[in-house]
Amino acid sequence: MRPEINIPASTAPLDCDTAAFDAVRRDLLGVLFGHTPTIVAGNLAVSLTAVVVLLGSHAPAPVGLWMLAVWLLIGLRYALVRHMRPRLATLDRAGLDRIERIYTLVAGLTGLAWGLLPWMVYRGVDPFVDFFSVAILAGMAGGAVTATTALPGALRLYLIGTLLPFVIKAALMGGLVNLAGGLTLFFYLLVLLSFGRSAYATMRDALLLTRQNARLAEDLRQERDAVQTAMRAKNLFLAGVTHDLRQPVHAIGLHVRYLRAIAGGAATPAATAEVCDGIDSAVRTMSRQLSRLIELSRLEAGEARVLRRALPLAELWAACAAQFAPQAADQGLVLRFRPTAAVVDSDAMMLQSMLDNLVSNAVRYTRQGTVLVAARPRGGHIDIEVRDSGPGIAAEHLPLIFLPFRRFDDRSRPADQGQGLGLALARKQADLLGHTLTVRSRPGRGSVFTLRVPRAG
Repeated sequence: MRPEINIPASTAPLDCDTAAFDAVRRDLLGVLFGHTPTIVAGNLAVSLTAVVVLLGSHAPAPVGLWMLAVWLLIGLRYALVRHMRPRLATLDRAGLDRIERIYTLVAGLTGLAWGLLPWMVYRGVDPFVDFFSVAILAGMAGGAVTATTALPGALRLYLIGTLLPFVIKAALMGGLVNLAGGLTLFFYLLVLLSFGRSAYATMRDALLLTRQNARLAEDLRQERDAVQTAMRAKNLFLAGVTHDLRQPVHAIGLHVRYLRAIAGGAATPAATAEVCDGIDSAVRTMSRQLSRLIELSRLEAGEARVLRRALPLAELWAACAAQFAPQAADQGLVLRFRPTAAVVDSDAMMLQSMLDNLVSNAVRYTRQGTVLVAARPRGGHIDIEVRDSGPGIAAEHLPLIFLPFRRFDDRSRPADQGQGLGLALARKQADLLGHTLTVRSRPGRGSVFTLRVPRAG
């Protein structure tokens, strides 16, 4: 549904939203302001010519005062445009409404000043003066259509103020000639109003179409960049999967060849157990990587199912500790789980997977020190925090760490540290469950990953 725009239905564009129409209004005012120097010069020249000609034809003396009034209004319009033009790009809707109202009022007063001319000089006595005054009105009204089309309210008020007084006076004077002249200018007024309305609609729609095309071009550019980014990510994915799966496959092959070599009688239980442990480790590595790939694919395809229930965090702590405590001990790390009685509302398998991935990353990258897992109450939520004393993450890399396959080109990492699927999978699962996953990190000071989960009940 598109937001409503507070403009007359007859002048509203067929397809535009509020922000786009406000931008078009700025463009239209820019066009109007651009015409102002021509409008000012034309009004000054025509009014001066009219006074010279009319005074030379013994017209009433007040025409001099009339010229000063026209010049004053034209000067006011010029000052208004000069003041507002530099601020046009920053005007909000209220500012646009205000400047349009002021400009429309000044334009209407200027039109009315021109409309007063026949009240002073048109008397039905001197054909030259009568014809000259009517011709001036017709010319000024016709010229205004082009110059003031960009603001239809100002154009309407100007045309009515310019032509309608003569129509009224002609009707009051009576006589066939006067009535014919008044009727002619009345129909001329209607034609100009109709033409101005059509010209405004054409100008507005052209500007709107230009902006929509520019926005479409920008959207297409962003889509192109996104596709290129996705293609690079997939290329990294293929390279990473090939590399990471090749290692355990190669290890299995080496162990199998060694097992065959000692199968002739030289095999001892210890040697056989060592080979089997190696094969088992390689198979677990392959299985873990393939499981992550499959789960990530299911999440991206929208095929993952969510089964929420009340989960005591102590159960997740125990399962995670059983999996990673031996690895942490082998690396000389302290892996601590702060006791908690908190119960959260989540999917058991996904929440366990997210916690395992966060702890796995923390243990993997921390060379010495501590990895701490804790739960902190936050109103109706629980913040599950995984803190480590690892190398930390540079600020420019933080927005990238949750992208799948993004870290394949990080050659500073040992080759056995996976393809960077763990954090991507955790972020996808958190988004699906409506949880919030954030990270704070300082290079050399470690990282804190925080998963915000709603309390149960």
